[in-house]
Amino acid sequence: MNLKQLQQQIENNAMANFYIVTGEEETLLSHAKSMFKGLVDQEDRDMNYSQIDLTEQTLDVVINDAMSVPFFGDRRVVVVKNPQFLTATGKVGDRYQELLLKLFDQPVLQNIVVFFANDLKLDKRKKLAKVLLKTAENISLPALNERQAQQAIVQQIDQRSYAIEPEALHELMQRTNAQYTDMKNELPKLITYAEQTKKITLDVVSALVPKTLTANAFDLVDAVIKRRPQEALTLYHDLLQNGEAPLRLNAVLTNQFRLLLQVAGLSGNDQDIGAQLKVHPYRVKLAKEALRSYPPQFVRTGYLGMIDIETQLKSTSQDPELLFERFILKNFQ
Repeated sequence: MNLKQLQQQIENNAMANFYIVTGEEETLLSHAKSMFKGLVDQEDRDMNYSQIDLTEQTLDVVINDAMSVPFFGDRRVVVVKNPQFLTATGKVGDRYQELLLKLFDQPVLQNIVVFFANDLKLDKRKKLAKVLLKTAENISLPALNERQAQQAIVQQIDQRSYAIEPEALHELMQRTNAQYTDMKNELPKLITYAEQTKKITLDVVSALVPKTLTANAFDLVDAVIKRRPQEALTLYHDLLQNGEAPLRLNAVLTNQFRLLLQVAGLSGNDQDIGAQLKVHPYRVKLAKEALRSYPPQFVRTGYLGMIDIETQLKSTSQDPELLFERFILKNFQ
């Protein structure tokens, strides 16, 4: 089930008593929350709408709210965040399990209980998870792929009677790793800056949209493998100067080299490989493109070098920049 189908249920007043929402796309998850919140009139929300975070509150609150009839209103909506009890590591006592199973079997008909599992991995072997998945409507909101994200962003720009240059759109996608939520969050300032011309240019994107650490790591690895030592050292220095922790930076670089090795050894489309490696398909696409000009032995040398630097960072007090410089000069001069 997607958001369009949820909207149809709302319009037809054909809501279920239980929903479970999964996915990684923050913008879509936030929109789903707003849709459920909108089911309760503004003046009734204090009494008939609750949002419960199970990292901060207990299942008692969920059960109490879910089993209480609406207070002078047509319906009650209970939103439950972080339902860890549905995962393999989550624990729930016998009493809570009994009460939840009773709730799933005999819901208060005017109530809607929504479990936002987001990217949690549900354990379908658990009785509670099994019963809930069978009882509830399942709303799946996976991350948008590159084409979907691009189309959605262009559509939103068009709706405002603006335009974006193809080069600017490409740069926006690179700087955000084609993550739809990140791209959408950058739009307001791009729109504001381009108010006079109604056109978002490459220069505007380059000036206003910061690169993610992953995007910077891609550039840095590219400079390393293509034997541009001065560029690589400058990028590394700038990232440290901007507050990146050496170990974290090294871990991201290691992951980038590892991704290149993994993609080189796999076949299939970007979507399938991305799902297998648990990374965004856009990163797979960029890795494939890069591998066309990367000697395989350089990728392997880079990966092993990052592992060695990590060991030294953890076991010695040597300067991170000096370690990285030695690695570059030894292998990629």
